[in-house]
Amino acid sequence: MLINKKILFPGQQENEQIFIITRQHWMVLVTKLLVWFLFIIILFLSDWAINRYAPTLKKDPYLDYVNLIKTIYLLFILLGFLITWVMYYLNMQIVTNERIVDITQKSLLHHTISELHLSRIEDVTAEVNGILENFFDYGNVYVQTAAETNRFEFDRVPNPTKINKILLDLYEALPEKQKQKNPFNK
Repeated sequence: MLINKKILFPGQQENEQIFIITRQHWMVLVTKLLVWFLFIIILFLSDWAINRYAPTLKKDPYLDYVNLIKTIYLLFILLGFLITWVMYYLNMQIVTNERIVDITQKSLLHHTISELHLSRIEDVTAEVNGILENFFDYGNVYVQTAAETNRFEFDRVPNPTKINKILLDLYEALPEKQKQKNPFNK
């Protein structure tokens, strides 16, 4: 399950081995894109409404204005699709043999990168709730630490139990002296 990428994220060390690169499950993206498809349906319904209730808008000089408004509306829909895809693609969690890196894109121009060293892990919990999450096998993974931010969250990721097991296995593979650096681990 080791991924052979040289440098994937800022601050990656040369000797770090990447075990998991995960994003939200594809069903999360599909549900967000369905909202934008509703706006496309509104565009087609407006054509129907103009044909039925305002046929004069299909003649000069109104036709140019109607086409301009529809074109601007379509551009906003395409922009919405693009932003949804970019936000989905740029949000990711990376698990290496030394740490967990969470890259969160909050807007197009604002992102945060958080990291957690594996030696600080106290507990890992996988949570799957709901029919769709069980059927498509996605959910949340929570990493508990004793730090100020006590929970590190993988939000709606695929295979949460597999990620849970990999994190616990990586923690167990740490040398005992690294585990003992953390005074909260027993």
